[in-house]
Formats: sequence, C-alpha cells, structure tokens
Amino acid sequence: MPPLKRWPDYSLPLCMLATLLFLLLDIGTAAWVARFALLSYLLVQWPRQAPMAKGILLVTSGLAATVLLSQAHPLPLLLHGLDRFCFFATFVSSLGLLRVSAMRSRLVREAGQTLIRQKPALRYPTLSLGTALFGLIINIGVLNLFATMVMRSNTLKAAGGHRDIQQARERRMMLSILRGFALAPLVSPLGITMAVILANMPSLTWATLAPVALPTAALFFLLGWWLDWQRRPSQLASRVPATAPPALTPLWRFSLLALAITLSVFAVAQAGQMRLPLAVLVACPLSAIVWMASQRQRLGGGTGLRRAVTQVARHSRLIFGANRGEIAVLGGSACLGALLTPLVDGQALHHLLLASHLHGAAMAIAAMLLVVVLAQLGLNPIVSVTLLASLLGDGNIVDPRLLAVALMCSWSLSMISSPFTASMLVLSQLIQRPARQIAWRWNGLFFVLVVPLLAGWLWMLSVLL
Repeated sequence: MPPLKRWPDYSLPLCMLATLLFLLLDIGTAAWVARFALLSYLLVQWPRQAPMAKGILLVTSGLAATVLLSQAHPLPLLLHGLDRFCFFATFVSSLGLLRVSAMRSRLVREAGQTLIRQKPALRYPTLSLGTALFGLIINIGVLNLFATMVMRSNTLKAAGGHRDIQQARERRMMLSILRGFALAPLVSPLGITMAVILANMPSLTWATLAPVALPTAALFFLLGWWLDWQRRPSQLASRVPATAPPALTPLWRFSLLALAITLSVFAVAQAGQMRLPLAVLVACPLSAIVWMASQRQRLGGGTGLRRAVTQVARHSRLIFGANRGEIAVLGGSACLGALLTPLVDGQALHHLLLASHLHGAAMAIAAMLLVVVLAQLGLNPIVSVTLLASLLGDGNIVDPRLLAVALMCSWSLSMISSPFTASMLVLSQLIQRPARQIAWRWNGLFFVLVVPLLAGWLWMLSVLL
C-alpha cells in the first residue's frame, strides 16, 4: 500500500511520538505535529465510534466553539485542551500496547484460568485482587479477558446441570471482577485516575498518596468480600460439583511480570527525574515491545525484537484502531474538563464554597458524592474530577491528600454504580445483561454500605493527616 494511503494507520503512533518529544524535550514543533496527527486519527475513526464516544466528541467540539466565540484570547485555551487530549490519547495507547502483548500471552491465559477455577470461598478474593492486578497492565481489557473466561467456564455442565447454580456463579463472579476493577483508581500508579489527579494537583506524588489510598482500597475490598460471603447461596452448596483446585504457579509468574513492569515505570521516573504519568508513556510501550519480542523469539525465525516491531507496524490499523473508543471517551473528557475549568469563575466559586461552611472532611465527602451523582447522569468522572481537583486542590479548604483520596473513591464508586461508565458498558455487553441491572440491582446493597463506610473513613483520615 502506498505510504500516503497508510497515513491514517500511522497517525496515532505519530501523535504518541510527537507528544513524548514535546513533553520530554519541549519541542514546540512536535506539539503541532501531535495535534494534527490526533485530529486526523479522530476523523478517520469517527464512522466506527460508538454513540457515547461520538456524543463526547460532539460536546467537546461544541464547548471548543463556545470558547472560541466567548473568550478574548481563545487560542491558548484551545491548545491546552488539545494538548490534554494528546496526552491521554498517548496514555491510553501506551497501555493498549501492553494489552496487545497480554492478549497474545499464554501465561496470561493460564493465570486467568487459575483465578476462575478457585473454590467458591476463595473465588471473590482471587478474582477481585486478580482483576486489580491484571488491570495494572491490561487496563479495561481485563474486563473483556476475565468476563469472557467466566462465560466460557461457567457452563451448565460445569454447574452439574443446575441452572440456578450457573446463574449464582455468574452474578458472584461478575461482581468480583467489577469491584476488583474498581480498585484500580485507588491502587494503580499506572492508571488514568492517578494521571488525572497528579496532572491537576502537582503538589502530590504517588508516594504521598499511597499510604492513604491503599488502606482505603483495603476497606473497599474487605467489605465486598464480606458481603459476597454473607449473600452466598448456601442452600446450593451441596449440589455444587467438587473440583480439584488448580496450581498457583502461573499466577505467581504473572504477578512477578506485573511487578517488573510497574517497577520499570518507577525506574524510568527516577532515572529521568519525571513525574509518574509521563514515565508511563515511556516505560509501558518499551515493556510491551520487550514482552512481544520474548513471545516472538520463542517462535523462531529471526530476532524477537525485529519481529515484534514489524508486527506492530504491519498491524497498526488494528492495534491502534482498537483504542478508538477509550481515546474518544477519556481523551475527550479530559479535553472537556480542561476547557471548562477556565470558564468557571474561580473567585465566585471560592466565595460560594466559603459560604457553604464546608471544610476539610466535609468538603472532601461532598466532592466525592458530587462526582458519583454526576456519573449517574452520564458525566464521565474524568470531567468532574478534573474540575474539582483544579478548583479545590490548592489546599485552602481541604488537605490535598484527603481531597485526592476522596476523588479516587468517587471514581471507584462511579465505576460500580453508574450505568454510563465504560467499565459497566463493557461488562453489560459481554454478559448480555442491562447495565442498570448490574449497577443498581446486583451491586445496589454494596453501594449503599460502602458510601457511608468511605465517608466515615475520610472523616477519620482528616483527623490523622
């Protein structure tokens, strides 16, 4: 195919490379290359976008037009929003390369099967923590991977011919997967949530947040495990066919791989003296290529590195086109938040917040609840979290660490309760169940219990910090 006709295939990789050059070396020309490459990618992918992605892109375009017509100097605002879009497009694509490596990995399949085939009493912790662990690398792809394996393994034959056992297993395992994925905003240093928090609250680092966020994630996980145990269908236990538990070797091997990739991000951040989200853009694609190279090397026929790079170049349309939805939703929402923030009268809002008499923990809890409520109306947390982190992150009203953890909690709560989040829509499509059924009926009691638990925990943290 002539190079000019293949330009759409390479527009996103070019955007990634130019974004890195701009962020690392401050090359202004690279920023313009990244912007035009991203716009080209979005135009080419538009016909294949889902309705939600198209809606976010249209709203973002409408807000950009509003900025253009209403602001005296709109160009800096528009370029800032577009640069934020480029950053998150590069972020999502960097993790997407890891996902490509993982989906082709025999180790990932074996480790996933190990999690699926655990005993009922251990299925929740292994699936929930396993989803969180896999999510470090595969991101939202872990839902596709685990939910597909659950559907394939949870057959009527495996349930001994009992339809009620099959349905109970599906409900418990899907909730375990969803809640495990919802741990990512609290535990993952590589995730979108951490990138948004650190980008809008530069006084914070992962090292300052981890001692507060990780215990919060433990509370979230333990409540889910306890509720799963309390609501287990004990009357069906005697009818469940007995199976031998699988060996844990594949899971341990994958855990070491995930740890190595995570440590590579911290190593790049330390060596390059860069913030963690930027280190993700460097370390994750390199880790993905090395992982692909090791897979290709075992197949023989040339060096693994050369074959891995050739594979990415040859299948760039499929590899980078698969990220179109996440890029539109997450990148568009980030751009939307960046464009909205300058339009808000910060001084007027500050006086309004002072008039509300909300300070400290009360403000953090109010921010958490506001994000969750807006998520029920279809507003992606990346927009509301960006706005709140930008407006409240100066530390005058609430401790930045407390606010950051509250916003991370709100992101997790939105993922398990809103029918409009990407995670809920993916799971709903995979198991052919309405998103509202999963979010409000299956997960309703957990949501009702976890919100006051997290609110009380935030109040306690405000005393300890």
